[in-house]
This record gives sequence, structure tokens and C-alpha cells, in this order.
Amino acid sequence: MQPDILENLCDILGAKGVLNGTDVHSGYHTDPRGVGDVKPDVVLRPASTAELSQIMSICHSASQPVVVQGGRTGLVVGAMPQHGEIVISLERMNKIESIDPKAGTITVQAGTPLQVVQEAADAHEMVYPLDLGSRGSCSIGGNLATNAGGNRVIRYGMTRDLTLGIEAVLADGTIVNSLNG
Repeated sequence: MQPDILENLCDILGAKGVLNGTDVHSGYHTDPRGVGDVKPDVVLRPASTAELSQIMSICHSASQPVVVQGGRTGLVVGAMPQHGEIVISLERMNKIESIDPKAGTITVQAGTPLQVVQEAADAHEMVYPLDLGSRGSCSIGGNLATNAGGNRVIRYGMTRDLTLGIEAVLADGTIVNSLNG
């Protein structure tokens, strides 16, 4: 990665949002089975959609390849970095943005663990029915990206059946918002 790009990214994310050197632990480059051997030079950890948008815009302009990670529970090696890629971890994008018990909706950030969503729904006498064995570590963004089914899929459907809309950041940094109530 070019030093000026890293400097711009550090300005956007601050000290908590950039990991490099010994701070990049093996979880960022191996899956739960230990597969993956390319340690990234940099891990970027945005805390908001706006920060992610700025990261993607800078990386897109510089033709810097990236790989996005959520809970890092997947076993298909799709989120493992390849040579030259930087990791964008959504682990800091883990907030419940809103809960509307009257409408029966909950809006969460992509890095929010499934179990956190389930517990937030439970606290408002609602049910978020998606359930996986990795509920404590898998993220909603990964559930959406893979259209996870889980052990209640026959009754409630796949993740897409539980989703009213999404807000997404495209490769060039453009934010697309289709959140619905």
C-alpha cells in the first residue's frame, strides 16, 4: 500500500480504526479451521457507513484491492486476504441503530453479531428468528451476504426473507440506501 493512501486512511479512522504490524493477529488471515496464510499489511476497521464509504472511495481511486470481513466464521475462505489486499473488518460497525416494536423492525450495522440482534429483539418482546451455531460471533452482514438459513429456516425462511432493506457501500464508495420500515 502506498504511504500516502495509508496516511489518508489513518486520518479518517483514527488510531482505533487501523491495525498493522503485530496488531494484525491470525484471526484476520486464517479461518476457524486455520486455513489462510497471507497476512495483510493493514486492517481497516471503520465504525460507520460514512467511514466505510471514504475508505472504499480512496481504495477504488488508487486501485487498491480490499477484502471485507465480518465475524470471520465462514469456511469458504471468501474473506481471507490475498497478496496485496488490505482487510476491511466490520467489527466496529456493531451497533443497533433502531428498534421499532410497533412495526416489528430492527435496524443494525453489518458487523453486529447475530446474538446481539436476537437479544435486542427479545428485550422488546420481538423475535429475530435466524439462528446459527455461530450466533455469538457471526455478523448480520455475513448472514445477509450468504443468505444464511440456520436451524429455523423451514419455519421462517432464509435471511433475505427476514430483510426489509439494506444500506450498502459500493466499490467506488457510493452509498446505496434501500432501508424500509
